[in-house]
Amino acid sequence: MSRRDDDMTAQHVSILEKFAAEAIRRGADQLEVEYKDGYEELSAIAGDFGFGIGRLTSTGQDAATLRHELYQCTRRTRHIVVDGDKYELHGRTYDSFGEEVYRVRLRRA
Repeated sequence: MSRRDDDMTAQHVSILEKFAAEAIRRGADQLEVEYKDGYEELSAIAGDFGFGIGRLTSTGQDAATLRHELYQCTRRTRHIVVDGDKYELHGRTYDSFGEEVYRVRLRRA
């Protein structure tokens, strides 16, 4: 089985998809990932209100995988299904005090 086939199985859930689904279930319309003090901090954002939903050690493999998935999400819209509803994930980056921050819009398709 090729890597691509493996990615398409129902059992495979990416790190980005896992955190996006958690943010959606908590009512967020955006997911933000920002580096702070050696960690990638993940926040769910609903309107003007944000709250932390996760933290990964920046030097770890999960953080590297997440950064790669976020980069890919800025280049092309990603589609996921959460609790039977389809969502589009569209990422962008911006600069915050010299660090690149990822923000992913979570929109029902």
